[in-house]
Amino acid sequence: MNNKRTQNRTLKNSIYSVVLLAACLTPYFSLAQTTNDTNLIHLKPVTIQSTKIEKTWMQSTTSSYYIKPESKDQQAQNSLQEYLVESPSVFSLNVNNKAQDLRISIRGFGSRAQFGVRGVKIIVDGIPETTTDGQGQTDNINLGIIENIEVLNNGSAALYGNASGGVINISTLDASAFEDKKYFARLGTEFQSFNGQQHQFTAGVKLNKTLIIVHGNHYQGDGYRQNSGYLSNNVNLRVIQELSKNSKLEAIVNYMDSPQADDPGGVNYDQYTDDPSSARDANINYNAGEAISKLKTSLRFTSNLSNRLRLNSYVFYANRDFFSFQPYENSGVIDLGRNFYGHGTSLSGKFNLKEVIWQWQAGYELSSQQDLRERFDNLDGEVGDQTLYQDELFSNAAGYLATDFTYNKWVLNAAVRYDLNRIEVEDKRLSDGDGSGSTNLDNINYSAGLGYNITPSKMVFVNYSTSFETPTLNELSNNPDGSGFNESLKAQSATHYEAGLKGYLFDKSMFQVSAFYIESVDELLPYQIEAFQGRDFYRNVGETQRRGVELFINYPFTKTIKASANWAFYDFTFTDFVEEGESYNGNFLPGLPNFQGNFHLMVQVLKHFNVDVQNQVLGQIYVDNDNSESQDPKNITSASVKYTLEKWGIQFQPYVGVNNIFQTKYADNIRINAYGGRYYEAAPNMVVYGGLRVNL
Repeated sequence: MNNKRTQNRTLKNSIYSVVLLAACLTPYFSLAQTTNDTNLIHLKPVTIQSTKIEKTWMQSTTSSYYIKPESKDQQAQNSLQEYLVESPSVFSLNVNNKAQDLRISIRGFGSRAQFGVRGVKIIVDGIPETTTDGQGQTDNINLGIIENIEVLNNGSAALYGNASGGVINISTLDASAFEDKKYFARLGTEFQSFNGQQHQFTAGVKLNKTLIIVHGNHYQGDGYRQNSGYLSNNVNLRVIQELSKNSKLEAIVNYMDSPQADDPGGVNYDQYTDDPSSARDANINYNAGEAISKLKTSLRFTSNLSNRLRLNSYVFYANRDFFSFQPYENSGVIDLGRNFYGHGTSLSGKFNLKEVIWQWQAGYELSSQQDLRERFDNLDGEVGDQTLYQDELFSNAAGYLATDFTYNKWVLNAAVRYDLNRIEVEDKRLSDGDGSGSTNLDNINYSAGLGYNITPSKMVFVNYSTSFETPTLNELSNNPDGSGFNESLKAQSATHYEAGLKGYLFDKSMFQVSAFYIESVDELLPYQIEAFQGRDFYRNVGETQRRGVELFINYPFTKTIKASANWAFYDFTFTDFVEEGESYNGNFLPGLPNFQGNFHLMVQVLKHFNVDVQNQVLGQIYVDNDNSESQDPKNITSASVKYTLEKWGIQFQPYVGVNNIFQTKYADNIRINAYGGRYYEAAPNMVVYGGLRVNL
């Protein structure tokens, strides 16, 4: 415990030092600007859309990150993590266990998830990927056609409602891919360690006022660990129809079929150390894994009603079939059918009132999630007797208003939103009692930010916001006493404070420094019990406190040498959490590092070679509430080389790469508070991959 206090004290001193450094540098930035800025700013302004009101990065009074994956064509494209490491606020786990999906957290929100994404809103091409109850998966997102990613770090419930401790807004290939072309085609094939392979194609055609883009992907492999094989096929169709000069209609159809995603499970420290590629015995005996298919369709209409008014309206429907064997007998088989649909409309305006520029957006959103959930006993990998059969409904209706004011050097952003959430469970298996239940979890949220342009290219900002996160339908259905709907679970809520400095340096470099403080009440955390080993239950644990500092800079030294770096220091602790007479106050939140960073260097050599090097740094990660065990800090280095050759009007790009070059040993996934100390899932010592991409 003395070591822990020393580490926390060192971390806090580091945070205060960084804040002091940023404050000291501000006058320097101001002085440099007065002499140079008039002629030096040549960068194209970055436009942020995830703030609802479209604005430049310098008009937003909150920290945000704009990620353009320039080196994606020479990356393995195994996981969204390859792109998200460019943001210091995002921490992700679980690249290799395909049955658990990528776990993403932003400033600690989302860390409770044992599979998939919780507490973080995911938007893809303007359509919600996160379901009404706050669950999100990334397994159907096509990595090969991602054009850019926006990350909002602060609580965004005033804009997006439930489970918006942070926002990840993804944009895929669109009309800009055509430029002056009427068609294009791209092919790719890749092979990697552990019998992994990936094959994909992308094609586009322009027919008068209609644009069609189709992408397909096949992905399979044995995995590094026992019982970790996977197979997935994905296709994405996007059609953009120009209706008039001022309006367009866009349709997207996405289908994903994953008949195999095996789950090797978590193991204790001894097994993780002695035999890292092994699986947990129970996961093998019970045939742990899942099969998923998902269809998602959407329509989006946008129209410029006038020079000052813009209308945006969307409707979507998604169906997801999920079948899973869990590594235990009692209720260890899950059969879930999900329908998720919704609609939203917004009206945006912009007016000049003398020296004041006023922008606003008013809108409403409706969504509903209907889950038909069945559970059966798992008899050594065979389906046994039914133990649960229920209909679950989570519906939402919300209205919001966002507004921006710009006056001389000042910028003011503000928003308010009210959410009506209705949760109902109907027990359709009454032989063991009626487990039906219902509850309302309504919420109102606010945000306000103020920015001041100390120079034309540097801004200091402060902001305040709130967020809330309801239990998911899965969490409400997991009641350790077997009574069905868990009415004791409440929504957690948080208050966010932030201050920062951002802008441009030396006419070509973006930078950002921000410090934050977050108070959370009724935090939801997972736990396990002996009677259901391997199964996660959830409870509200009182209050937590999150403090941290984030730094980001990208710097193109020349046209052929580009570099970016980010770093974050975190102090995430329980402030009011007593369980069974034991206090965890002052302990670090499990499953999160106390610091992290990433350095990325891209170099073009002799016009034809592209070299890409990344080094990710992860701090200490505790695995349980007691902070009794932890993973030590790690460095993970990856590199790749791509060669570009043009012949017969065709571009050939062979590439090869190595992830984890120095064979650092670390846990790719950590199962928080797992019973029996089975916290760890080992990452591969090294992954070698190579392939060929062809552009026609």
